Amino acid sequence: MGKFIASLFSLFITLDPIGTIPFYIGYTHSFPDEKRNKILFISISVCFFIGVLFLYFGEFLFKYLKISFSDFLIASGIILLIFSITEFIGTSQFKVEDEELCIVPLAIPLLAGPAFLTTILISKNFYGTGITLICLFLNIIFAYIILFFSQKITHAIGKTGIKGIIKILSLFLASLGIKYIREGIGQIIKY
Repeated sequence: MGKFIASLFSLFITLDPIGTIPFYIGYTHSFPDEKRNKILFISISVCFFIGVLFLYFGEFLFKYLKISFSDFLIASGIILLIFSITEFIGTSQFKVEDEELCIVPLAIPLLAGPAFLTTILISKNFYGTGITLICLFLNIIFAYIILFFSQKITHAIGKTGIKGIIKILSLFLASLGIKYIREGIGQIIKY
């Protein structure tokens, strides 16, 4: 159960559907409900498809490029750290005007970004393919529900509350990045 919770939580943090709310609302606020729901469904579907592809073929890519898991842990940790700092100080910005936004930037990189894809491989390595796939699927459902009800969530929590949650999630993300760097260096020292 501990492995399941760890995988579920780490994937949730890096998928970051709550942090995506301001972008999703900002991009789709002028669209009718039907169009907004279509954009959300496509974004979530693309995110899930990319996650599953990375889960099953990411390691093959490593072998082909001759990258060790320790290398990937360190690089992933650095990416997570940079991503969390960017989110924490609020410097990530995207500008789009059309429903193309369901692929970029909503599906990639806001949902299926480098931090999320990195965490999928790390979760697979630490907790197994089955647990990771189930947690990936559950997180996709959570993201869909959160974004579907984002207008209500925003009204209930308020913009300040959303920003506060993003900052807290960013701190956890930074901690996760440091953990991956430490574990990667530890694995290199062992060998």
